[in-house]
Amino acid sequence: MEFCTRIANQLMLKGIQNRLGKNIVSSPLSINVVLNMVTAGSKGRTLESFLGLLGSKNVDEINATSRKMMAVTEGDGSSKDVRDGPILTMVNGAWVDRKFPLVDKYKEHILKGIFKGAVNIVDFEAKANQVVDEINSWASTASRGLIKNILQHESIFEDTILILANGLYFKGIWGSCYKFDARRTEKRKFYLLNGSTVSVPFMTSSENYYCGSFDGFKVLKIPYQCCQANNFSMYFFLPDEQDGLQDLLVKFDSNSGFLNKEYFELKEMTLNEFWIPKFKFSFGFDVLKVMDDMGESLSLNPRDLSEMIHNRGDAPIFISKVFQKAYIEVNEKGTEAAAITGIAYRLLCARICPKISFVADHPFVFMIREEESGLVLFTGTVTNPLQEG
Repeated sequence: MEFCTRIANQLMLKGIQNRLGKNIVSSPLSINVVLNMVTAGSKGRTLESFLGLLGSKNVDEINATSRKMMAVTEGDGSSKDVRDGPILTMVNGAWVDRKFPLVDKYKEHILKGIFKGAVNIVDFEAKANQVVDEINSWASTASRGLIKNILQHESIFEDTILILANGLYFKGIWGSCYKFDARRTEKRKFYLLNGSTVSVPFMTSSENYYCGSFDGFKVLKIPYQCCQANNFSMYFFLPDEQDGLQDLLVKFDSNSGFLNKEYFELKEMTLNEFWIPKFKFSFGFDVLKVMDDMGESLSLNPRDLSEMIHNRGDAPIFISKVFQKAYIEVNEKGTEAAAITGIAYRLLCARICPKISFVADHPFVFMIREEESGLVLFTGTVTNPLQEG
């Protein structure tokens, strides 16, 4: 999970450094699942490379981690009421060209057995656009309509041989002690990175919250309505300075701060003042480009995929695309979020203060985390709560 969280942090840091001015959301968990699917079907130097990136010793450890990830989710969640606890569903799928069938062991034991994925035999050469439509329909269903058109027709080529994808959906309402009264929501100033302001709906509450003050930033935790199996919370990382978001992300990038246990061991306290903005937006990005910025790559030897794909004649194969699109909405009731991640193969031609305030009226970082496993479901930055895309 650490490597995929680093990808998310690099994405946010580059967004600030390049002055994109966009809100960002991504899912480290969704990226991790897709990379695990790839790693579990690799061998040789390709396997060694993937294991190094993911910080795992061998395929058995990858598969064990994947089982734990799948165990945190719950089927399609269609019969569950969000009032009984957060809904977290995960679905996986594979679209494989009929000329390059999957190895039975990989298909049955890995994709179907561990990842509960559906395998679809398609014809990329003759029907690439039709396959794109199928994947877009699958993505819309997996995200409960929050993410549409994850792929464009021109983005998938006739020499594509395999696409692996993960769909993640989360919906949770705030815990009974942490709910917001919509009647108390009011417009307040939010300070943008360029120094200007916008008027944004802010939520507030008089309840006690888990909060902590660290070197240059504060952290606030809001638990979701609890269920027996899992325990989910949303975290807000707020720089002390209005223009401190880049410094905060640099700090996290230098010491994997997102996974620092200290930041999640917070004390419940009364806040002098408490306001957080409502927001709703989506964001898509090229995972490979972010990895290149990190100095990492997903290189592979086609012969190392013999445990995944029947590659007649050892045709040269490369990873052409790793993509993700995510969505999040935070309001008085709770949170709804989704992510779709895919990978395509082609032929080669601090200290806790006793009492503080938390007013998120300038750019900040957020995260949704499962407390027992430490899995990071979603993370991102809010630079303008009014921006939706």
